[in-house]
Amino acid sequence: MSILQEIIAKNRPALNEQKRLMPLAELEALAKSAPARPGFAAAFRTSGRHVIAELKNASPSKGMIRENLEVRECAAELEKAGATALSVLTEPFYFKGSLQYLKTVSETVNLPLLRKDFIFDSYQIAQAKLNGASAILLIAAMLSASEFADLLAYAHSLGLDVLGEAHTEEELEAVRNADLVGVNARNLHDFSTSLERSAELIRLASYGKPVIAESAIRNPEDMRILEAVGASGFLIGETLMRAEKPGSKLRELLECC
Repeated sequence: MSILQEIIAKNRPALNEQKRLMPLAELEALAKSAPARPGFAAAFRTSGRHVIAELKNASPSKGMIRENLEVRECAAELEKAGATALSVLTEPFYFKGSLQYLKTVSETVNLPLLRKDFIFDSYQIAQAKLNGASAILLIAAMLSASEFADLLAYAHSLGLDVLGEAHTEEELEAVRNADLVGVNARNLHDFSTSLERSAELIRLASYGKPVIAESAIRNPEDMRILEAVGASGFLIGETLMRAEKPGSKLRELLECC
């Protein structure tokens, strides 16, 4: 079983219980009445260096990253430091996230917000909208072409943008209709990372969409290399979450050179 299949299997029972407690039709009605958030994709079509700062406690590959994450304080700090958007991990078992984190952040900042999770069901998308997301992540490696298209359409029906994540050239084609194209440097089989491979894929992602470089970005030089091949922005989590002061680290990345 791949890590993606393992994560889906772990999360499906809890999702089924949530559906039992509140059917999709009821959740969807609430989601459609939720306040609008700032647009996600549009924020990456302007000039300048753009960072999606990610709030997370842990990951499957690195274990615990930030003990006792204070999401409200951290979100406010990153907004003040110049983040273009925030990514909020909501997956509970492997990333120690929660939907409450997303809701809390939405009540704290006025930035576009990404629900970062392993989304395989429309119900999760309605939850994202209700809890303050501007966009969701869809990972090509865990969805068939028809599943990706259906979830993309459903997100758009709720006014959400979609960041489509690719790890290979084949997956780039699968995410071409998403609002933003995410290129992840991490190999999902062994968790290794390669910025060189990211650069190759970013060069190929010529769909007229903002291209977001994800994972393994640690310093301004990494960002310059990826900007030179066409990256419109960067999703940065571990580098910020391991810093004593994430806002100061973000300023360093944004202001250098």
